[in-house]
Amino acid sequence: HLTKSQHNDEERKLLDRLEPLVKNKNFIEIGFHFRQFNSIGLIKNNLRGKLVDTSKHDNLNLIITKLILKILKKDVQVIDKFVSPKNVINIFQEASLGFLSLDIDGNDYWILLEILKNKIYPEVIIVEYNASFLKHSITIPYIENFNLYKHDPSHCYHGASLTAFYKLLTNNNYYLIKSIAGVNAIFVNEKIFNKLKVSKLTPEEVNQECLSRNKKLKNTSIEQYQMIKHLPFIEV
Repeated sequence: HLTKSQHNDEERKLLDRLEPLVKNKNFIEIGFHFRQFNSIGLIKNNLRGKLVDTSKHDNLNLIITKLILKILKKDVQVIDKFVSPKNVINIFQEASLGFLSLDIDGNDYWILLEILKNKIYPEVIIVEYNASFLKHSITIPYIENFNLYKHDPSHCYHGASLTAFYKLLTNNNYYLIKSIAGVNAIFVNEKIFNKLKVSKLTPEEVNQECLSRNKKLKNTSIEQYQMIKHLPFIEV
């Protein structure tokens, strides 16, 4: 009960709904916190998986997660790794993957690009996008050892926009089926999309404001973009 996904457990509920449609009963979650991560429902449903994060900024997170999994006797590896495009492929020993969750507040776009370039196509992908980038098709450039909290005082400069992820993933035959709270976007492959009988979504159709960030900073995503637009971006 200690752990749930974000946003009133919306992510967990959606992944639970998708799980019976997924052929490969496994997952990899890159970027997590023991109190809040997307694959918690999958773990409860006994899917095998890997939770990947770095102890560089928070060693306790990994220790507590390992302890919880040991108590629950779940077949889940906890991997201590600062993930970059150079080393991300080492995590994927699986021939096929059911779920991928990616949320590292940094080089997310470049890591996902590397995964897809290596012909690893998870059936379901949940990715955190940056609503402060508005509808621009942009990502931060690849920055070695990127740290969101040290890089820019606004803490709004990281990752990529929903439009950038949408372009990358639709080019690889994925469909956007949901955006949650202006934070997470869920994409599925064609096989699952056809079983779901839902309509295709585009970034224009989903609300791109991140309400939790707006509340924290007491402004809107338009104002957040004004704070960071002078910084380097790559249009994709």
